[in-house]
Amino acid sequence: MASRRTKKRIVMRILLLLILLLFIKSVSAQEDFFTEQSKPINKKTKEKKITGNRLFFGGNFGIQAGDYTIIELSPLIGYRITEKLSSGIQINYSYIHISVLKISTHIYGGSLFSNYYINKNIFARCEYEWLSLESRYFHTAIYQTQKRFSVHSVLIGGGYRQQIGERSYINLMILWNLNENALSPYQNPIIRISFEL
Repeated sequence: MASRRTKKRIVMRILLLLILLLFIKSVSAQEDFFTEQSKPINKKTKEKKITGNRLFFGGNFGIQAGDYTIIELSPLIGYRITEKLSSGIQINYSYIHISVLKISTHIYGGSLFSNYYINKNIFARCEYEWLSLESRYFHTAIYQTQKRFSVHSVLIGGGYRQQIGERSYINLMILWNLNENALSPYQNPIIRISFEL
């Protein structure tokens, strides 16, 4: 129990350090952003910049190995509707193997999301997610009649976006599942890190 608490403390300290570093980087990036905004841009360059960058790709990938193995893959494609609003779809896949219990399962599904950018780095997020889970591991009461079942989640929250290249970003998000219940595959708050190109 003590080692579990120690691991949680270490994870929280790492996350706080990451947030602090991103915040410091953001403050310096804000100065560059406003300096660039004051530069004159001809109309052709501005039109090309807005229309050429509307489509974006990204997602996240995670792996944990050992007695408790998890492999996650979630590619996404999105569209910048305006400079402040973007929407997209994401495919979710997870493989879970617990060697002690001899359990192996696949979770898959998808989600629709929208981000509203409050400023260059801070955004609000709304997401609808559908997942398919094996009933023998997650809902044993229906296992005899139904091999898989669906879980629907409405997630809201916000995030911090840090530019790491000309068109690439890393996003740190904190989300809450508005309809969390005993069948939900994760607990609130949900912390995600994703990439965007």
